[in-house]
Amino acid sequence: MRALVFITILSCHLAAATPPVDLFKGSGHAPDHTYRIPSLAVTRKGTLLAFAELRKNSAGDTGDIDTVVKRSTDGGKTWSAETVALDLDGNTIGNACPVVDPATGRITVVAVWNKVPENQIKAGFGEDSRRVYLAQSDDDGVTWSKPEDISPQVKQPGWGWFASGPGAGIVLARGSHKGRMVIGANHRETEGDAPGYYAHTIYSDDSGKTWQSSRTFAARHTNECEVVELADGKLLLNMRNHGSGQRDRAVALSKDGGETWEETHWDAHLPEPQCMGSILRQSWPGAGTPGLILFSNPASRSGRRDLVLRGSRDDGQTWPLAKLIQPGDAAYSHLAVLPDGAIAIAYETDRYSRIAFTTVRAGELRPAEDVVKPDGTPRDTPAP
Repeated sequence: MRALVFITILSCHLAAATPPVDLFKGSGHAPDHTYRIPSLAVTRKGTLLAFAELRKNSAGDTGDIDTVVKRSTDGGKTWSAETVALDLDGNTIGNACPVVDPATGRITVVAVWNKVPENQIKAGFGEDSRRVYLAQSDDDGVTWSKPEDISPQVKQPGWGWFASGPGAGIVLARGSHKGRMVIGANHRETEGDAPGYYAHTIYSDDSGKTWQSSRTFAARHTNECEVVELADGKLLLNMRNHGSGQRDRAVALSKDGGETWEETHWDAHLPEPQCMGSILRQSWPGAGTPGLILFSNPASRSGRRDLVLRGSRDDGQTWPLAKLIQPGDAAYSHLAVLPDGAIAIAYETDRYSRIAFTTVRAGELRPAEDVVKPDGTPRDTPAP
């Protein structure tokens, strides 16, 4: 009988991931043509928020694009109707990056605006520039403040493109900068000897009232990124490759809360096809148990396919745990940890026609060698 009880408990703990559901699904025509760029956040009350870009008239990156949000109060089992969090003049406002203040419960979302395509964007703060906005909610994500332009705080005049995340921000839990909000970002240098794309961070020490950008950046050819806090107080920036022949994720460390960044390295254990990835701390070390950091992205060097969730017990130095979430077509993804410890995952699939959602448990992660080959790509997946 004891064995039967043990087996029952173990099987519940290791239960398979919940079947994916459609979180956002485009119709292929106006006014809800395509949804892209998922982002998740858990509020102080435990509500799960899911953000996306509503691309009203086409699947393109420019046009009439709003930031929309859905709410779930039961861990993603059911969802509210979508509401608009940010909408500006029929132009693009997207790449939503939420961050939740654990002290007040206020939710701040940083997003970026433009009205012309990326290749036409000019440096500075004019009508053809890329601008940075924020909106806030004090009622658990039900309503949002009027977007506020914070471009002069975080963008240099010589920068053309500027993007928040995609992903979410964090609030530092340890060290001398405890309470600081930090969000991954990237920009395009148009001046100097090395024009191109660079990842960096923006941060706030007053609960999102004012912001500034890091004083140094990651190496050239990095852009979309997300940050995670390590057990020793350092920050790890995990970045997409943009414009380099390297088909691995880029990583860099900060010892001062995201103000400056050390040398950039390429992590050969994290292959990528030039696509957004998501990194997140699931637990801190304690009572003789190592913490767990999670990472998700399409585990391919050739195309956006085969979404893999990985786990690290040594603050991102190695990734010995893995689970294949979506074989075949998969692109941008984002992670959140629910109040009961479950891992929430939102991801693009089916050629950007929908954003799917599922949850898994940390216990479902398997030894990486059972899931991925030595080069980090998945075993036994269907052909594209």
